[in-house]
Amino acid sequence: MKKNKKMPLFPTKDTKGKYQKDGRNNNTISKELLVLNWLYDRAKQGLTCTAFDSFNHNLDTSFRTHISVLCRKYALEIPRRYKKNPNTGSAYKEYWLSDNDIVKVKNILKQEEE
Repeated sequence: MKKNKKMPLFPTKDTKGKYQKDGRNNNTISKELLVLNWLYDRAKQGLTCTAFDSFNHNLDTSFRTHISVLCRKYALEIPRRYKKNPNTGSAYKEYWLSDNDIVKVKNILKQEEE
């Protein structure tokens, strides 16, 4: 009988560290925390973020999903607004951190480093 080489949907006892949510299993940082750290750095500079910027900087193809997960997981209120590109006429969203969120994110990132 051949051994099944496919990854299981749920972790088994011998697959520790392969399924991580917050980076604590094998000292790696999750993509959500990378996005949050990048968003925090941009907010400190007074800049907004877009999904396109996140893809260019973080190679993140699901930026909007990560923002949604971060808002639910850490009770953040990340403001967003539609902007229209004058050259193409297409719309995109800009994201930034409010003043209250900057304090929360600073504590979250400090806590995750420990």
